[in-house]
Amino acid sequence: MHDISIIKIVRAHRKTLSLHVLPDGTIEIKAPYLLPKYFINQFIQKNSEWIEKRTRLVEQKRVLDKSYTEEETYLYLGDTYMLALADVSEIKLKNNTLLFPKPLKFRIKKEIQSWYIRQAKEVITRETKKHAEEMDTSFQGITFSDTKSQWGRCTHDNRLQFSWRLIMTPLLVLRYVVVHELAHTKEKNHSMLFWSKVRSVNPSYRQQIKWLKEHGNSLII
Repeated sequence: MHDISIIKIVRAHRKTLSLHVLPDGTIEIKAPYLLPKYFINQFIQKNSEWIEKRTRLVEQKRVLDKSYTEEETYLYLGDTYMLALADVSEIKLKNNTLLFPKPLKFRIKKEIQSWYIRQAKEVITRETKKHAEEMDTSFQGITFSDTKSQWGRCTHDNRLQFSWRLIMTPLLVLRYVVVHELAHTKEKNHSMLFWSKVRSVNPSYRQQIKWLKEHGNSLII
């Protein structure tokens, strides 16, 4: 069985057992006050496969903060680039290298994030306009957010919002999110008709959904 670092048993006024994997990987079991430990251990054993699977997913989603040092890697449109300080006047990508101006090293984190946000606004806006025309629909404007819990959003009056972190995903994944939200300009739900509109533009959309689920938490700057 997968290594489980912590099992936390919480006694409460309840009749049944419940099992949760917390964001930090802690296994939390809520149990009735007077239930013998023997039955709790049986419950853990019975659900060992589920615990292992969920714990592994939590561990996979844990990522380290960037250190902003040379040779550290960064994602851009699905490709990996190695950070290098260089005699350049602005950030640029060249031969799988993210070149960063040496004189701006003292504010490297802010500069890199600002650069990613600018690129995201340009690419996502371009893709949204392109696919809106292809899908014969329109939108009222685009705003950008910093979230990994909601990649895109379409309001009731067709205002679109996207996470700028999409610029780190493969272009097909970015396009899927754009198409998804544009489909909402016509269908405000996830009905069969909605998915048929998505599928008509992006037949492989399920692969992009899978990519986001597996890699979404690694999109850090």
